[in-house]
Amino acid sequence: MRNLNEFSRNELLKLQPLRDALKQVRNDLWLHAFCSRKTPALTHFLKQNAQLQGQNIGLIIAFEQPWALEWLLRQAGRHLHDTTLLVFDNSRCQSARREIADVCRRQHTPYLALPFNRTRHVNRSHGLAMSWVYRNVVRAMKPARFAFIDHDLIPVDEFRMDQQLGSQPCYGLIHPRQWGWHLWAGYSLFDYEEVADLPLNFLYDFSRDLDTGGRNWSCFYRNYAPQDLRGAEDIVWQLKEPVTGEVRGVNVIDQRWLHIGSISYNDNFQPKFNYFQRLAAALDGGATLAELRVG
Repeated sequence: MRNLNEFSRNELLKLQPLRDALKQVRNDLWLHAFCSRKTPALTHFLKQNAQLQGQNIGLIIAFEQPWALEWLLRQAGRHLHDTTLLVFDNSRCQSARREIADVCRRQHTPYLALPFNRTRHVNRSHGLAMSWVYRNVVRAMKPARFAFIDHDLIPVDEFRMDQQLGSQPCYGLIHPRQWGWHLWAGYSLFDYEEVADLPLNFLYDFSRDLDTGGRNWSCFYRNYAPQDLRGAEDIVWQLKEPVTGEVRGVNVIDQRWLHIGSISYNDNFQPKFNYFQRLAAALDGGATLAELRVG
């Protein structure tokens, strides 16, 4: 949370620092309890993937959307050349967990169901899941580099984490705010050596107006000026699927990641599902994003 001298006089009179401190303590207690829970399959998962120590890993927090995840994994098989993807299931619905596990089996991707996450708060649920994965999996695996990738972020062109991260400690979509900055949780890359000894916390920092992962400001992000880092590019492309000719604006990151968007907790996927099905068929059939772009 913010330092006391960063609160306005009006906020101090309204005891806003106390309110923020109590919320942060509550969230930290919740985080400690959740990250202390070990799933029965964790030991086996770590043993089965022990060869990934010193390698690059991509961490996907899945949430009740098996179709989007399967598209991501299909495209990853074509375009991710130095990164192994791992799927961690944060779904509430047991049937969704079964479907997502089946997707991972079909796509030969390591899968681990996370402990049941009771919170209904969107950012808290995501931040808890990311923190659990970091503390229980990443620290155990000790990869060279790791990335958190949204389950609806589809790689549609060549991606090499070594090249994208380069010599930086982190890389992704930089979100600056008045009291700090953070990387968008859906596309954030890290050099493990740079953070191995840090108490990373992927919860949000509401006091600083920082979204999921914002609590890493105090132990990590604050050490770097965002203007001194290369950041990812996020541009809306108008894409035309070739069957019906429907055109939609779609966020494209670094000209190689297509972001479906809004398909998780606030599920707005259904109205655009048919469009993305046709777009997926075109890309799976060999079309490039540039060929589908209009305007």
